[in-house]
Amino acid sequence: MRLVTTSLNEPAELFLNETVDQNHWLTVLLIGARSNRDGLGARLKLTMSSGDLQFNHATASVGYASSSDRRVHFGLGKEKSVKMLEIRWPSGTIQVLRNVRADQILTIREPA
Repeated sequence: MRLVTTSLNEPAELFLNETVDQNHWLTVLLIGARSNRDGLGARLKLTMSSGDLQFNHATASVGYASSSDRRVHFGLGKEKSVKMLEIRWPSGTIQVLRNVRADQILTIREPA
């Protein structure tokens, strides 16, 4: 992974991540139908095959006067799949996906 940053009146900086990563991940992109277009405010519950749980929510704000990626990211460690992913949309709709493959950006549309 490469990252370039710039600062006013400073030279650009290049950061390289050369770590060999053996871990897995899942990124969820939400598209609202009844809720808002970006699914902001949706709450996600992820159940791994080990039974461990992770919770996250869709937001685009994490700091003062800034914005961040609206996709929801989960680190899965050595798990190659997710047993269950539950999405509670702002509209109140609950959507459940089972046996989701890791290492992908998963686009989920809210049921109309």
